[in-house]
Amino acid sequence: MLVKRLRVAMIARPEIPGVLKFVRKIMDILSDEDVLLEQGLAKKLGKPPATPRALRKADAIVTIGGDGTVLFAQQLAPDVPVLGINLGERGFLAEVKPNEVKPAFEKLRAGKLQIVKRERLAATVRGRRLPDALNDVVVSSASTGKTVRVKVLIGGDEAMDVRGDGVIVATPTGSAAYAHAAGGPLVDPDLEALTVVPICPSFPRPPPLVTPIDSRIVVEPTRPWRDAYVAVDGRPLVRIRYGERVRLHRSKNPALFFKWENFYRKAMERLW
Repeated sequence: MLVKRLRVAMIARPEIPGVLKFVRKIMDILSDEDVLLEQGLAKKLGKPPATPRALRKADAIVTIGGDGTVLFAQQLAPDVPVLGINLGERGFLAEVKPNEVKPAFEKLRAGKLQIVKRERLAATVRGRRLPDALNDVVVSSASTGKTVRVKVLIGGDEAMDVRGDGVIVATPTGSAAYAHAAGGPLVDPDLEALTVVPICPSFPRPPPLVTPIDSRIVVEPTRPWRDAYVAVDGRPLVRIRYGERVRLHRSKNPALFFKWENFYRKAMERLW
């Protein structure tokens, strides 16, 4: 009986000390599989890189680094399930610890790792669809050290008026990231909800909001002389002016992850 070889894409942060040695170790473990290397990693290893199309056709993506590496992988191949190995500081998206690599790959090969869906957020500015966000979309001041004023509409009704550094709209996954640092609630990823969290608001201080996942959210700068940036998963992508709107809604394309760790145990270990 022939056993199908897995096509495993590997994405890593080569600047992390010891990561290249760790990648070579994983390549040895996966020697019976088809390993595809992302361009930057392949260059560091002196190996041929996989094409972007090949990465998008992989059976699995293995990331080596931290949560930023997982977010990068999601942008490269948004429809491929991710198994994240944590060599970073916190590792909320990258769940597998270095000493758990062998059992994780054994389960991956055997098809015993559950694939779970995680909500993503779709954003549109001036009719242009931005890349979907796994964590969050942030609207913040375009002028360093200066505040911005933004209005938030939910379902067509005004829900928040923020004078401060901006506002975060986060998925359940993103509730554990920047939104949590800004004082937002931690949301179980199985809960269908979005969080809207003001960033360092001045008085009056609007509280964070939890809204249904299918809500239509609009964020609009309301100071004629103060522009804002729109960032998707930490990447500033577009500048908006007074009267322009960021339109946000649930994406039809959820992210896929291989489940490794219990959410609440992970939260206790990493967040408090």
